[in-house]
Amino acid sequence: MTILKDAASTSIYGSQGANGVVVVTTKNPSASKTSISFSTKMGINQLSNGHMEMMDGAELYDYFASFSNPADIKFPRWNSDLRNSNFDWWKLATKTGFVQNHNLSIQGGNDKLQSYLSLGYYNEAGAVKGYDYDRYNFRLRTNYKPFDWLTIKPSIAGSRRAVDDRQYDVNAMYGNLPWDSPYDANGNLVPHRYSGWVNNASTNYLYDLQWNHSANTNYEFMGNLDFDVKLTDWLTFSSVNNYRYNSYSDNGYQDPRSNSGESVIGRVTDYRMEFARRYTNQILRFNKTWDKHSLNGLAAYEFNDYWTKTLDAYGTGIVNGFEVLDVVAKPERTKGGISEWAVQSFLSNANYAYDNKYLAQVSFRRDGASNFGTNAKYGNFFSVSGGWNINKEEWFKADWVDNLKLRAAYGSVGNRPSSLYPQYSLYSVSASSSYNGIPGALISQIGNKDLTWEKTYTTGFGVDAALFKNRLRLNVDYYDKKTDNVLYQVPISGLTGVTSIWKNIGKMQNRGIELTIGGDIVRNDNVHWSLDVNLSHNVNKLTELFATKDANGNLVSKPIIAGDGSGIAGSAQRLLQPGYPVDTYYLKEWAGVNVDNGLPMWYRYETDANGNETRTTTSNYSNATFRNAGKGNADLFGGFSTALSYKQFDLNAVFGFSLGGKLYNYSRQEFDSDGTYTDRNQMKLQDGWSRWEKPGDVATHPIARYDNQDKGNSPSTRFLESNNFLKMRSLTLGYNFDLKKYNIKNLRVFLAGENLFTITNYSGVDPELPLTEPDGKGGGGQMIRSTGVSVYPMVRKYMFGASVTF
Repeated sequence: MTILKDAASTSIYGSQGANGVVVVTTKNPSASKTSISFSTKMGINQLSNGHMEMMDGAELYDYFASFSNPADIKFPRWNSDLRNSNFDWWKLATKTGFVQNHNLSIQGGNDKLQSYLSLGYYNEAGAVKGYDYDRYNFRLRTNYKPFDWLTIKPSIAGSRRAVDDRQYDVNAMYGNLPWDSPYDANGNLVPHRYSGWVNNASTNYLYDLQWNHSANTNYEFMGNLDFDVKLTDWLTFSSVNNYRYNSYSDNGYQDPRSNSGESVIGRVTDYRMEFARRYTNQILRFNKTWDKHSLNGLAAYEFNDYWTKTLDAYGTGIVNGFEVLDVVAKPERTKGGISEWAVQSFLSNANYAYDNKYLAQVSFRRDGASNFGTNAKYGNFFSVSGGWNINKEEWFKADWVDNLKLRAAYGSVGNRPSSLYPQYSLYSVSASSSYNGIPGALISQIGNKDLTWEKTYTTGFGVDAALFKNRLRLNVDYYDKKTDNVLYQVPISGLTGVTSIWKNIGKMQNRGIELTIGGDIVRNDNVHWSLDVNLSHNVNKLTELFATKDANGNLVSKPIIAGDGSGIAGSAQRLLQPGYPVDTYYLKEWAGVNVDNGLPMWYRYETDANGNETRTTTSNYSNATFRNAGKGNADLFGGFSTALSYKQFDLNAVFGFSLGGKLYNYSRQEFDSDGTYTDRNQMKLQDGWSRWEKPGDVATHPIARYDNQDKGNSPSTRFLESNNFLKMRSLTLGYNFDLKKYNIKNLRVFLAGENLFTITNYSGVDPELPLTEPDGKGGGGQMIRSTGVSVYPMVRKYMFGASVTF
């Protein structure tokens, strides 16, 4: 697997390379004696909550008893006996999971025919009870050379993935009150809204799981028919032709006796999706060498088209245990759709080298996409680059330098909107828009026929060096990326029923440096110890917002403010304004706790006629001022790894880290709510936290009261935390047996652990959340950290494995 990020290597991929390129090279058959390889991994996985610990029965009782208004507590069973009640909903829902992964491959052949076959099986019984995942896969690749000038390369691959989902409720693991048990005194499951529960308005999800379940299955098939034609010694024609087909189904059953099914006398759901992709790439390659000159390149045509068909049907009114739509009394919903889109490209590339000292490259690509209007369907992308291998110069006499190369590149890539038809205004015709049984249409999207390609122009410089007989290795890259016509789904008034529209909103810049250092600390016949470090620093900012017409027809440029629609007590907003990063939080600023009365406080900023700003505190959330609250992405991130081998033993460790970023902890809005949400469990106060109890207390948390309306858990910088962390991603200890005298080419056994520990001050489950586009709405390909609305525990794995080749 190779990661490409610089302008020279990504520009030839055009819009496919907007966020970098990962090149995955699969195994090819070779002309050799038949060999058989088998690998297996088995192990356990366990869940971790990070720093987020929920209260037990005694702690929750003491928390409620500390409310400033205990007389207002409305629970019918509120009494001191609750302090001794403690059901562990976490223990109920979790277990030690089991993972197994087995792979078998056979390859071999002669000069004319070579084949490679691989078979695989993966199974995971999840650490959350009720989840089981299975995958079977195969791949067959063949190279056939009937003539010296022709190589035919057919391949097929397929997989079946299935999930049996009766998963225990993850949210209940955190939120259900520890005073309430899903079982009665006789060990029987209690029904929903059980009068014996403290929170007798709640549901017992375990009661539903007696009957309710869902299962999904995905079949995937891929076939290639590729061939190479050697036209001359220096000219080759290659044809790559691929077809991929997916069939996905998801079936659900909600029993008439269950909470979700009783009001409709049961429900059966059936969702089906078909997906097909056709891909072809016709490439003419040349490679010519003369004297000290070397020239190679290509010209190609590429085409992708995609087709998706969905069918979604619900039916209600069933007899217990009947799980097919044929028996439903009432069709509840039937809907479906067909989507199509396509991309075609023309591309070329040329590389020149003189005496392997001076290197030059140029590329050009023209992409056409179906999700742009007529005037902007095509985008042009290019790159130019050069390199200089200084150590190849005759005058360079430093014997301790094995390699020293300077690189420079300038190029462009494009980006498309994630929506399929943003250029069109669309109407939705469905049952929900019918009138007296007559089909009706509602507007579902406002189109933008002027939408055009987002383009990023990258200037880059780099140095590659290897020193002291390759014992020290260094790569340094500096880049400056300027993005024009940034794509973004801009929020608009929802009066028409549409809440956003795709636009090209402005310009953006990313500038940074990436450093990779690797070295062999010890290197001799018995011991090899190496250390590798990679560091990345990126500075992002929006440089311009395009002007738009206001209600009076005047051109104005206004900041864009948008939430992500998440959060039980409101959404953390983002700010798009020139001069600031695109992942800037826009929040009211937390001022702490009033030492006199324990009320939450926020800052209020006011500016007088002379531009002078004054800051005061307020306990009225509505009067607080929204401010730029910092960015999500880190100032410095990367990782380091070390590998140690001694004779036939090897030890490898991989770490990752991040410094300087921020993450909005939505889970605290719900589970650290100062009494706002009394129908669910709450987090324990962590080290350094304290709650206000009496005048004069200097505390991190406001006064707690039943049904608290002080809005202390509303969106603000109170819940915006540093997500600095250091993680041990993996640790592997292996042993290699020497069994060649038994016709065993190699045998290796190993022990491995993944996600073994995290050092962080982040108060939630995991400070490292996946990268997404801002609000899922675009944003110039600039990836930001998602906000982690739903709480899901981290997974830690311990594995044993072996691999053998005959």
